[in-house]
Amino acid sequence: MADFNTILPSGVDIQAIEFKSNQPTVRTQSLSGRTQTRTFGGQYWSARIEMPPMTQTNLRTVYAFLVKQKGSASTFTIAPFNLQQVSGTQSASEAITTGASLGANSVTTTGSNEFAVGDMIKFSNHTKAYMVTQVSGQTLTFEPGLITAVTSSHTIESKGNFDMTVRLDGDDFTYKTGNDLFANLKFDIVEAI
Repeated sequence: MADFNTILPSGVDIQAIEFKSNQPTVRTQSLSGRTQTRTFGGQYWSARIEMPPMTQTNLRTVYAFLVKQKGSASTFTIAPFNLQQVSGTQSASEAITTGASLGANSVTTTGSNEFAVGDMIKFSNHTKAYMVTQVSGQTLTFEPGLITAVTSSHTIESKGNFDMTVRLDGDDFTYKTGNDLFANLKFDIVEAI
């Protein structure tokens, strides 16, 4: 699988990211005003990636990578700078002491209070991205629930080991070149689960 960050020309990195959590929810309201709300499985992350102004040579390298993805047909990995930044003191790969089943939203780690709320993580046995929502000693709580069970032989990946498996959101993307011959490129991605 291709990695977006490794094809970036020297000195070029993602300039900005607009990050979004997507959680399918249905709400029904009766005539009396009573409201019922249900969420469905299938939470996923999406983002708008904005690159810095690039020379034509750098633009062509990045744009060719995106064209190679054949719109939303292919997947690739991406590691936006802000999602690799953590507030906790964890290492890039942390051990799990006990497993957790499909749908669970907490695991026990070997370290205590190393993660921080808002840190992005994934597990070594699958590519879904999760966000830490609570830390209490060795118990790490995250959202959404696990899409694949984890065992004590798996690890929690964060920091430099964190990346997301994504596809382009849609089949077209454009760039704009100004009179100075520098180009601006923005594209949308959606988590591929």
